[in-house]
Amino acid sequence: MEDEILELFDDQKTIRYRFISQIAKENNKIAGYLRKIFHISTNPDRQKRIDIYQKTLNELPFGSLEREKLIEYYAKIMDLERRIRKFVNAKIYNEKIENPNSTATADRFDYVFTRMREENVEPEIVAKFFNENAFAIFSLTMHPTNPTSMEYTIQGVIQDLPLTGRKKTIEEEVNETLAILDMIYYTTSKLRKQLIKTLEDFPEYKKVIDVNIPKIQASIWSADDGDGNENADIKALERAIQQLKQRIKELYLIDLKEISSREIDLIEQKLKSNSYKISEEFINDLISLKNTEEFIYKIRTFGFYYTQIDIRHNSIDIMNTLTYLLKMNHLHEDFLSLSLKEQKDFINKCLNNEQIIEKLKLTNQDELIKLNKTAGRIFGRLKLIPNDLDIFNKLIIGETKSIVNVLAVFLLLKASGNCVAEKETVLDIVTLSESVRDLQELPHLIAELIDHPIYRKHLSFRGKIIVMLGKNHTVRKNGRGAESFQEEALGKVYAMIDHIRSKYSELKHLTINGFSGGGAALQRVGGRVTEIPHNNGRIARYFHAKTLGPSLLTIQGHQMQILFSPTSICLHTLESLVAQNLHARVQTELKADGTHYVPPRHAPEGYDQNYHIGNFHKACQVMRETYFNFMGDLDDDDNDIESGNNSFNQLFANAPWVSVILGNLSSHPSKHANRNLNFDQITLRNIRGENPKLLTNTANTVERLKSIPYDELHAMYLCGKSARDFMRNTALSLHMTDFDLAWKTMIGEIRPNRDELKKLADQFDRKCDVNNSNKSTLAWLEFYAYDVAKLVQKCILNQGPSEDFNLTTPLKNSFPNLAQQLTIREESDEFGRYAEADMTNFINHNLDYVLTEREIATIQSCYAAADIVNAPEGGLNIELTRHKH
Repeated sequence: MEDEILELFDDQKTIRYRFISQIAKENNKIAGYLRKIFHISTNPDRQKRIDIYQKTLNELPFGSLEREKLIEYYAKIMDLERRIRKFVNAKIYNEKIENPNSTATADRFDYVFTRMREENVEPEIVAKFFNENAFAIFSLTMHPTNPTSMEYTIQGVIQDLPLTGRKKTIEEEVNETLAILDMIYYTTSKLRKQLIKTLEDFPEYKKVIDVNIPKIQASIWSADDGDGNENADIKALERAIQQLKQRIKELYLIDLKEISSREIDLIEQKLKSNSYKISEEFINDLISLKNTEEFIYKIRTFGFYYTQIDIRHNSIDIMNTLTYLLKMNHLHEDFLSLSLKEQKDFINKCLNNEQIIEKLKLTNQDELIKLNKTAGRIFGRLKLIPNDLDIFNKLIIGETKSIVNVLAVFLLLKASGNCVAEKETVLDIVTLSESVRDLQELPHLIAELIDHPIYRKHLSFRGKIIVMLGKNHTVRKNGRGAESFQEEALGKVYAMIDHIRSKYSELKHLTINGFSGGGAALQRVGGRVTEIPHNNGRIARYFHAKTLGPSLLTIQGHQMQILFSPTSICLHTLESLVAQNLHARVQTELKADGTHYVPPRHAPEGYDQNYHIGNFHKACQVMRETYFNFMGDLDDDDNDIESGNNSFNQLFANAPWVSVILGNLSSHPSKHANRNLNFDQITLRNIRGENPKLLTNTANTVERLKSIPYDELHAMYLCGKSARDFMRNTALSLHMTDFDLAWKTMIGEIRPNRDELKKLADQFDRKCDVNNSNKSTLAWLEFYAYDVAKLVQKCILNQGPSEDFNLTTPLKNSFPNLAQQLTIREESDEFGRYAEADMTNFINHNLDYVLTEREIATIQSCYAAADIVNAPEGGLNIELTRHKH
C-alpha cells in the first residue's frame, strides 16, 4: 500500500502547484509565499520550518490584506487536497474491496449472502431479515457545521469564490444538505443495480428478495433541530418543506427527459402542475413505459418530499410549552409546580378528554407567541405536520428524563391536530438520553412507557422503539468513560424485546432500534462509520438479546461530504449501511435451538471474551470516576456553575476560542458561540467571557487503563470491538497532538526542554480547586499524554515503549499506512496550525483588541484550513490498515 500512498501524495502536490500557478496570475507575491511554505513543509528540521513560517507571518502582519489573502488561498489548497484524497481513496478502495482478505467484508452484499448460504439459512428467513433490517437509515445534520460558506461548500474550489463569511441561515444549510441528497439521489439506482448483480450469484435468494423495495431512509435536521435554536422557527420549517418538494420535482423533470415516449409530455405537464396527489399516481403513469424501472425505484425512495424531517426539541422546552398552553387555555395555572405523578395523571386526563383536546386545538397562535416565544415556536411547528404527513418522520425529545416528557409530546401533538396512537400516526417518538443518569434510567423508562396504554397503542401502529444515545453530550460531561453506560443502557433495552412481545400480543412484531448520535468513536475517526450496526449487534449479544432492529445514525458536517461523494464512495456507504444492518440481524437473531443463524466472530481461542469486554466496561467506570475527580460532577446541571478544574479552565482560556467561534458558521446560536456576541465589536474578552470553562477529558485515560492488570490490556483490545475503536481513536488523537504548538498558543513561549518540563509537571497539584500555573498544567498534561500513549501501544500491540518512543509511535507501529497518510496531511497543514497559534497568542495578550473584518476573515480561513485537513475520511483509510483479530 506504500506505493498507493505515495501516488496520493504525488497527486496532491501536482494539483496543489497547478492551483498556485493560477494564483500567481492574480497575485504573484502570495503565490511565492505559498511555494516557500510548501517547499519547507517536508523538511525534517522543524526549527527551519518554523523560522520560515514566522518570517512569512512577520512580513505579512495580522490585519493586512496580504495576510488575509495568503491564509484564504492556503485554506483553499487544504480543501483541494482533501478532495484529491477522497478521489484517490475511492480508487484505492474500489481496487482493494475485491480482495477476499479485506476487513470490509460485511460492507458488501455478496459477503453477507455468502455467510447466510454457508450457514444454510432458509430463503424465507433471508427474505424476512432483508425486508425488516436491510436499510440505510440516517439523519443528515448541520452541526458541527463545516466552516466554509454555502456557495463554496457546494461549488468547490473556485479561486475567486469567498471561502468563509457570515453565519449561515437555515435556508442555506438546507441548500447544503440538498447538495448531499442530490448525490444520494443519483446513486440510488446504482445501489439497486448492485443488489441485482449480487443476487445473480444467489439464485435461491433472488427468488424471494424484492429488489424494488427502497433501501434508503434519509432524514434531515437542518431546519427542524429546534433544541436551543430559535432560528429553527415556523417559517424556516415551512421554507425547508418547500425547498425539498421543489428540488425533488426538478430532479424528476430532468429524469423524465431521458425517457422516450409520446406520453412523456403529458406526464411532465401533470408533474409541473402538481396534478399528482400521491407518488403512486405518478408511478402508475410510468409503469407501462419502457426503461422506467430505475426511475420508479427513485420515486418509491424519495416520493414527493425528497427526504423526511426529524423534529427535535429539548424536554425542558417541551414541558414549558405544555405549561404555557395549559395556562393560556385556563386548564392549569402552574403545571410545572405539580409532582411528576400529578403531571402524569393530569396529562392522562387531558389525553382522554376530547373536549379538552378540541379546546387546545383552538389556541390562538399569536397570543401563545406573545406569552412565550419558544412555546409559540414549538407549537406552531407541530401544527405544520398534518399538512405534509409524508415528510415528517421522527420527533426527538432531547434529554428525556421521564415518562411525563413523552406523554407531554403526545398531548402537544393531539392539541396541534396530529394523530396519536392511531393507524394514521406518522411520527416515531424518540427518546434521547444524554446524561449518565438518564442512561441508567433508560431501561426503567422504556418499561414504564410500554406499560402505558396510549404509548403501547402508538407502538402497535409504528412497530418500533427508537432509543437515541447522545454520544457527544454524554462524553463531554462525563469523559470517555461514559461509553460503557451508553452500551449498558442500549444493551439492556435490546434485551427487553422478548418480554415485551410475550407480555403484549399487539407488540409481537415490535423491534428495538438503536440510534447513534455523532459523538461515537466510530463517528469521530475511531473506525468505519458503517460499523455502527455491527457494534450494536455486539452490544445486543453481550446483554443476551435475541434480536435487534435496524440501527440509525446521524451524519454530521464534513462527514456528509466524505461519505456521500464521489458516487463511488456514496455507493459504498449506502451498500455498507444496508449490508451491515442485515449482517447484525443474522448474527444476533437466535434460532429455536438457541444458536445464531450466522455465528458471530468470537475472540481468539483461549480468551474469555465476556470477561475482557467486562474489563473494558470496568475501565470506563474508573475513567468516569477519575473525570469527576478532576472536573467535578459536570453531569449535574444544578452544579454546573461550580464544576470544572480551575487549572484546566485557566489554561484552556488561552485556547483558540476566537477561531472556534468565528470559524463555525452554523446557524445554531449556541453552537460553540456566545448567543449575545456583538459582531461589530469582537474582542477575545467578549467572546470567552470573564470566567471561561473549556472542558477537557484527556486527563483520565491512564487511570482507566491502569485499573486493568497490565498483562490483560492486549486481551481487552482483542476481545472488545468498542475497546479497539477507542484505542484507534486515541492513537489518532495522540498522533495529531503537538505540544510545541500548544506552548506557542496557550503560553506564548517556546516549549521547555524535558528536564524543565519534568520540574514543572512535578509542581502540578491534581485537586480541582487548586490554581496551578499554566506552565505546570501544560507540562503535566504532556507527561500524562505520554503515559496514555504507552498504555495504548500495550493495548494494541502488547508491546512496551522503545527508546525512541513518542506520541506518534502507537499509530505508526499499529497502523503504519494510516500514520503515513496522517503525516502527509499534518505536513501540509502545519503552517495553518502555526499561524493560528501565532494569532491566538497575539489575541491572548490583547484581550480588548477589536478585530476588523479582515482579521475575522483571516481567522476564519485559518480555522477552515485546520478543520478541512483534519476531517475524518469516513474510516476509509482505517479500513485499509486495520489489523484482523
